[in-house]
Amino acid sequence: MDKNIDYSEMPANYTVCWHSNCPMADDCLRHLATEHLDEGKSEVPSVNLRAVKPESGRCHMQRPTKKVKYAYGMHRIYRNVRVCDKERLYTDIWAKLGNTMYYRYRNGKRPITPEVQELVATAFRKYGYTEPVEFDRVAEATAW
Repeated sequence: MDKNIDYSEMPANYTVCWHSNCPMADDCLRHLATEHLDEGKSEVPSVNLRAVKPESGRCHMQRPTKKVKYAYGMHRIYRNVRVCDKERLYTDIWAKLGNTMYYRYRNGKRPITPEVQELVATAFRKYGYTEPVEFDRVAEATAW
């Protein structure tokens, strides 16, 4: 469990979990967040306890407390790309992300999740680029 969680970064309508006997509670952001809710907030989204069965050792709503590396900005990713590949590579990535999301990611307006980073890296590998993709900036943060 990562004890350095900054709960001030918790999204306003974050879904919390009140499952009191959950075996995963000590390593679940949703459960730990219940202790850090704003006292002035009388309503919060919560997990339907009848829909989850964490006793089985798995819970689709569980969020681990570990930090992940988010990337920001995609202006640098094409820096070492051959001219003949640049447009095809851009088109592949753009087609997978969609117009709005592509430009939000590119301009650093939205953090690029590890899953999207892998999608971009896969597109680069398709054209024979094996070196790591260089995003504009990378930062560790809690994966709310």
